[in-house]
Amino acid sequence: MRGKTYGEILLGGGILAFFGMLLVFMLFYKLDAGYLIQTDEAYHATNAYEMYKSGNWVVNTYRYETDYFNSKPPLCLDLMKLSYKIFGVSGFSARFPSALGGLLTAILVVVFFIYCEDLYSAAFFLSLLCACSDLFIFHMYRAAEMDSFFNLFFAAAMISLVLMEKRPQFMLVYGISLGLAFMCKGPHAALIFFVGLLYIPRVRSAFSSVKRVIVAVILAVIIPAIWMLVRVYADGWELFKALFLGEVVGRVSDARQKAYLPVSDYVSSNIFIIFLVIAVFYVIMSFVSGLSAKEIWKTTKEFIHDNYLYLLWIVVPVAFFSLMRSYMGWYGYTSQIATCMLTAKLISLIVRTIGKDKLYKKVLIMAVMELLALYFIVPCVKNNIIPAGKGGHPVDQFTNDIKGLYEEYGYDYAKVNAYLIPAWTVLEEDDGHWEPEYVAPAEMYCDLEPVDGTIDDFLNDQGSILILDKNLWDEYAPVLIGHVILYDNSYLIFSSDMY
Repeated sequence: MRGKTYGEILLGGGILAFFGMLLVFMLFYKLDAGYLIQTDEAYHATNAYEMYKSGNWVVNTYRYETDYFNSKPPLCLDLMKLSYKIFGVSGFSARFPSALGGLLTAILVVVFFIYCEDLYSAAFFLSLLCACSDLFIFHMYRAAEMDSFFNLFFAAAMISLVLMEKRPQFMLVYGISLGLAFMCKGPHAALIFFVGLLYIPRVRSAFSSVKRVIVAVILAVIIPAIWMLVRVYADGWELFKALFLGEVVGRVSDARQKAYLPVSDYVSSNIFIIFLVIAVFYVIMSFVSGLSAKEIWKTTKEFIHDNYLYLLWIVVPVAFFSLMRSYMGWYGYTSQIATCMLTAKLISLIVRTIGKDKLYKKVLIMAVMELLALYFIVPCVKNNIIPAGKGGHPVDQFTNDIKGLYEEYGYDYAKVNAYLIPAWTVLEEDDGHWEPEYVAPAEMYCDLEPVDGTIDDFLNDQGSILILDKNLWDEYAPVLIGHVILYDNSYLIFSSDMY
């Protein structure tokens, strides 16, 4: 541990253990709570369920039709499918791969920091990752999404670039990571390639072996190429038109966002605020400790030089989506992870340069830094993770009632046409439209066949069922009286049979 005393190792190890356990709690506690939301986990969970039912690992479907809306490669859907096989079909199983990806990302960075940096950087990184509330609230570690594993492979590629400076063979790991990142989110993996291009001056020695470069390229393209060939064989070029023409060209050509949105999103994140506070703290404490402006500037320049990769990792995604004007909030999550690593190294620098050989100073500095992280962690745990699923949302009620229908009838109504009349929807659609929040539990727990249609369609479809929000009973009672009620709770589930 680079000559650290027993007390320092105990201190760093204690912080690492505490925030490691906290991270596991934040990732997995009540992971099954709350309904699968429309953006986009309900859609993905349904994709994975239908692949699970069909045994298909390559072609994703939605409502049993080939899905070109979700045009991403299938790696994360395959992980959800595998999770269904291991744990059974549930919201927990759909979300488990994302939580696992978060844990693996943390382990990867911690191991990298311990062996290539120091114990303090590893410990601080965990606390800072926990402070990134966005990652635990929406579209990342606690959601049935593709971003968790994408960011795992993004981090693996970036760490490989750092290691390539002294160990050129890590170019091969970079290639593998780039290919696997593509298999999660398709064209988004270009960000990894762009960062790699800009970092070439630092790793040019790795290019001295033509054989190594060729092997790295092959490792980057082999899995995507095999998938593309299999997919073209399965259904032609339709998916790739959606992926490259719709996902990339279409979004860019239709972009109407303000260029500053990715920037404002990033600078308002918890981790950027923490970084700014710590940077100011570093300057102030350096002066208080008697360091001259020249010494501070020299140390700062060295820090920037040593951490150029993390700066690229932060700036490239933000700048790219700002230029493209096509941005979703979760596109910036990778920059937050990079900022966690950069900030952890800055705190370690403060501990080493200002704390020096005085253990009590180091303890004091660490306490201040971790309290800053906890300032953001506690509200996230208190307001988002602990009360998860207790909101009584209409789709939570729907999910519970579908589970209740299964407990009472099993798969007696599997593949039966199911019509829905909800009181709550995200989008104002035609009457009888099944939104993804409702499709996911209906398929996953009872294997129903969601069918768009009105009350008249149900009445004319012998052998079907109708799911009606109980708040709408008075409106539909005149035409439903006499139909068998299969289940009665927040929703009324009717059979087309009559008493």
